Amino acid sequence: MTTPPQMHLIDSKTSQSSSQTTKPVAIVTGAAKGIGRALLDELRQRGYIVIGVVRSLSDVSELFTLDPENVFPIRCDVTEPSTEIVLREFLESQIDKVDLLINNAGFGATGYGIEKLKFDELESVLAVHCFGAIRCLKACLPWLRKSKNAIVINISSRFGSLEWVSTGKVGHERTTYAYRIAKAALNMFTSSLAAELRNDGIKVLSVDPGKVKTRIALSDADVEPAEAARAIINLAQSTSETGVFLNTAGEKLPW
Repeated sequence: MTTPPQMHLIDSKTSQSSSQTTKPVAIVTGAAKGIGRALLDELRQRGYIVIGVVRSLSDVSELFTLDPENVFPIRCDVTEPSTEIVLREFLESQIDKVDLLINNAGFGATGYGIEKLKFDELESVLAVHCFGAIRCLKACLPWLRKSKNAIVINISSRFGSLEWVSTGKVGHERTTYAYRIAKAALNMFTSSLAAELRNDGIKVLSVDPGKVKTRIALSDADVEPAEAARAIINLAQSTSETGVFLNTAGEKLPW
């Protein structure tokens, strides 16, 4: 049988063992590089089964050989409407619950200032940071509801804080309109979703990972991806909060 281009199928033997496992299950988007790859590695080391959402077949191949019993990559572009179908069909055949969803996929833009704001860039950044997170959540929600301690973490940014941008705590010239607007929209999604899912016992957080050294980082980035990943997972495993915007130390940030 030819493997569909959207995803890597687990063989039936692995599928049976993974679907019946008592191990916690995590889904990480943007799992091929940067914080996403560090999150995948950290979760694997902590005994999770990790479903890594990536964009290329080469990333699928690399991640699958990493740990075939515990790491299951899916080729899926979160900007595409097919994301919901692909992810849901995978979960239906392979997994009986999702304990942790980390919406991490993202990238920056190039047009600084209002005069250089490009609508195509704004649309592209929103499609990943906001629409992609919504698609993944909608696909995973039935499985999150089957977990006893489900949590959704949306990787946000201090540049998505309306208060900090308006007061100048984060400089408006340091990042683009597109990135700030997309992260602010993601924060609203977090707040709205947390209110809706509170009675289901599903926690929802926006988390600022800090000044992490990634390909879109600013020049003052001083945190290694592995360090940020450890802090994010520690937070996911320890917090009782929902519907809040936190840094990795668990301190509340203003919306």
